[in-house]
Amino acid sequence: MSYIHDSLRKITIFEVLIVLLALIGVVLLFDILGYPVSKDWVYVGLILYFIYRLRFFGDEFKQDLNNIFSKMSFKSILIIVLVNVFFSYGMLYLSIFALDAIPGFKQFIYTPIFSIVGVNSLAGAGAIISTVIISPICEELTFRGVFLNRLKFLVPTSFAILITSILFGALHGYGSVISAFVFGVCMCIIYLKTKNILTCIFAHFLNNLLAEILVHIDTGNLIFTNDIFIVLFSILAIVSLYLIIMSIRQEWKYINKR
Repeated sequence: MSYIHDSLRKITIFEVLIVLLALIGVVLLFDILGYPVSKDWVYVGLILYFIYRLRFFGDEFKQDLNNIFSKMSFKSILIIVLVNVFFSYGMLYLSIFALDAIPGFKQFIYTPIFSIVGVNSLAGAGAIISTVIISPICEELTFRGVFLNRLKFLVPTSFAILITSILFGALHGYGSVISAFVFGVCMCIIYLKTKNILTCIFAHFLNNLLAEILVHIDTGNLIFTNDIFIVLFSILAIVSLYLIIMSIRQEWKYINKR
């Protein structure tokens, strides 16, 4: 059994929410005092809290680290990540199309009310270190490590996965909500199968890294402007969606048994 998994099950959602609200309060206080602080520090603060609560860097942690691929191979994780990355691009294409095709939709999306509901992650997505390292660690510990574990005590596991993934998806901006929800479901399944949050963190890290690499190598924005790339990525997105649905369907019947 994973040491971190056992420790995470002892942390309550209420406890995490209190810490999160306190960190947000500190950031807002600095803003009021005229010293703007990056929202990234909210995520950094949460990570430090988890380090304190979980007593990272002991022998037990090293054992979990060595067992990242003991129940799921690197190849399996890579396939899951790739299909999610391609699916996310398909959702971005649909989102961009919807902005232009649906009358009044663009104005609705950019209203202040919607921007509050559909905010991006609390950590700034612009910085590579935030997107690739900070966000995966904090989000996996929070959503899969705490929320999924605690909700399983209150509702059936299937509902715990759905609620956790909906909350995770809601933290992402327009165009990424649905793909983030699907990715969240996949991460929940991985966590339930491995009982090792470090496996989820690695998968999340790999997902964000590949997405960032695609963004930075596509200097000419060909993925969204070149017809050949659009058709290619659309086909990959459809295939990826099919693979994701089949994979989730196959795992779902075993979920409530875990």
